[in-house]
Amino acid sequence: MFAEFLNSMAISFLALFPILNPPAMAPVFLDMTSMVSDKARHRLARQIGINTFFLLLGVLIVGGWVLNILGISIPVIGIAGGLLLFHTAWSMLNNAPKISPTEQIELQTKMHDKAFFPLTMPVTAGPGSMAITLTLVPAGHLLELKSILQFGGTAAGIALAALTVFLFYRFSAIVLRRFGKTGSATISKISAFILLAIGVQIIWNGIKELIRTM
Repeated sequence: MFAEFLNSMAISFLALFPILNPPAMAPVFLDMTSMVSDKARHRLARQIGINTFFLLLGVLIVGGWVLNILGISIPVIGIAGGLLLFHTAWSMLNNAPKISPTEQIELQTKMHDKAFFPLTMPVTAGPGSMAITLTLVPAGHLLELKSILQFGGTAAGIALAALTVFLFYRFSAIVLRRFGKTGSATISKISAFILLAIGVQIIWNGIKELIRTM
């Protein structure tokens, strides 16, 4: 039982961490908050971490109901989310910025009261992370013990992913000073490659599930 919980937690964390990509987004966060004090930046980092957790937890809780209402299956969402992950990872590997320079300048001039939108969504937890969270919705009956353990483990994995967002954002200046531009770029590339592999795996899992239902 505990192994089921840990497995769900590990899978959800490993799926969300590359798409949230705190190491790569820390420089963006630091750049967008360059006009505010360190104390204000630290508060923003904490609030963004909290917002990220509750946003993705909300998607996890209501996502299954929404899919049932729309008649969309989890495997189809998995394939769509995997394709989105693949596209995101491919863009990252080819040095395409997650947000444009124009958007960064606009965000710098509208920092106050922007912890949720746009700093949490879509800059930190965008469509990719929400699509991945939908693929993590337990497939079994809600009241089954296995589903409860999977849900709890997935929620714990989301919490860990949100915690990494806070930690990297909170200590972004110190971390980037230590790693430098080359180190930050290396971390970003490694994360992008992991994201690419996870996207392929999610697509394949979705295809297998669709084949089983035929």
